[in-house]
Amino acid sequence: MENTGLAPGSVLRMETDASFLMSPAFVVAIDGPAGAGKSTVARQVAARLEGFRYVDTGAMYRAVTAYLHLENARDRDEQGMAEAARGLVMSGEQYVVHGRDVTGTIRDAEVTADVSRVAAVPAVRRVVQQLQREMTGKLVAEGRDIGSVVFPNAPLKVYLSASLIERARRRNRQYPEMKVDEYEDRIAKRDHMDSSREDSPLLRCDDAVAIDTSSLTIEEVVEQITALVRQRLRKEATPS
Repeated sequence: MENTGLAPGSVLRMETDASFLMSPAFVVAIDGPAGAGKSTVARQVAARLEGFRYVDTGAMYRAVTAYLHLENARDRDEQGMAEAARGLVMSGEQYVVHGRDVTGTIRDAEVTADVSRVAAVPAVRRVVQQLQREMTGKLVAEGRDIGSVVFPNAPLKVYLSASLIERARRRNRQYPEMKVDEYEDRIAKRDHMDSSREDSPLLRCDDAVAIDTSSLTIEEVVEQITALVRQRLRKEATPS
């Protein structure tokens, strides 16, 4: 694991000359298990850094899953699922699959329960990963294989984690219709599926900065990552 030299909640001094932010391409790869805070943190990091775009890669798999459910096609074979993925088109945070807008259903409970199965299909992953690699510019991308597979040469990789009980509590606060222990069981199963699948399993890259968010606020995590981005951009802008 990389030693960042940053204490939790610390922030690098912002320089008056921010020309280092003008780099045309830079990927911040944020990986981690369910409930670690990836989406919330990545979205805020992108909003805080000029010119950066947030990429929710998990939503891409959710969109494919939602489409299969809406089409009553959950039992398609691997190639049939891959064909569904080839129809995915994104515009901001709108997701359309083969002309059908699935944006409003990607967070539905049945989609959440089934997305790991769909995301584990190798042919589906190939299609979605290629769509991700074709994205250009300055990105803050979050998922489970961003630093290990999609952008292995990303200049900054971050691995967010949190204790199982804390992740269950977060889910309960977000969606109180289930009890904490029920979320704990569901998340543990999701962790096992994500980390044990043969294709692109969830793992922490050796060169990733690890941040345990269990006892940190969202703001503290966002500040740490933002500081790291500015540090790496400044390094890239400095002539060797």
